[in-house]
Amino acid sequence: MTTAQILQPSVPRPQATVLPASASRIGATGLASLWQLAATLTVAAALSGVASMFDDRTIGHYNVWVKPMKFQLALAIQTATIAWAVTRFEPAMRRIAMPRAVSWLWLAVALAETLYITLQGARGVASHFNRNTAWEGVAGTAMAVGAGLLVLVTLWVGLAALWQARRLHWAPLPLAIGLGFVLGSLLAAWTGGAMGAIRGYWPQPLVEPVQWMPVTGWVLSQTDLRIGHFIGLHQMQLLPALVLAGAWAGWGRRALRMVPAVAGAVSVIVVSLLV
Repeated sequence: MTTAQILQPSVPRPQATVLPASASRIGATGLASLWQLAATLTVAAALSGVASMFDDRTIGHYNVWVKPMKFQLALAIQTATIAWAVTRFEPAMRRIAMPRAVSWLWLAVALAETLYITLQGARGVASHFNRNTAWEGVAGTAMAVGAGLLVLVTLWVGLAALWQARRLHWAPLPLAIGLGFVLGSLLAAWTGGAMGAIRGYWPQPLVEPVQWMPVTGWVLSQTDLRIGHFIGLHQMQLLPALVLAGAWAGWGRRALRMVPAVAGAVSVIVVSLLV
């Protein structure tokens, strides 16, 4: 089954509404800005990786450029996923899910968060949970608000995808996009809130010897809330990818509908055990 067949509803669609040219331009402009942001952040992540090879300063156990690189890459993936998902919508729903104002909001927040984390890395100081100075305290609060806005946009796009899935008799791909985005945003908010409540990543003080995961910097020897946050947030990529893989393998529509529901339920259980 091809992607087009996954999206094909089981009953004929109503005649499409013709959108004004201005509406089409708005949708195209918004999506173009998202793709451009994703490309820019990918380049920034590559540059941060290069910088880490020439700068031997560290924050904790890792190079000062590791966190900027991780966040640049993560936001590039999230932005590209949002843009890709919106292209799966029918034109009328696309305008609702991602109007130009929402795309510019995502652009502004993602750039602001990336710039702050990169600046702090370049300065050799922590970006998260750093309230050593007044302006860093304000910036930390602004980052938390910005993260909340990104979660709300993801949730909104997910709800729009579920609405479209319902109109298409629960076609598997929009269903997977909707469940992935809704679950991803809710689990990210839950785990992010847990980290914010303790102003850190570990519910208990670290106990030596600490087992650190390479590259990510996660702690494997005890609870690290970042692991649950990562698993929860990336439901927005995982669930659609599983459905696309199942379609490529030739699974039937009924089985494909079950995939995101089962995988999402398992992920909720896993995240709950990690928090």
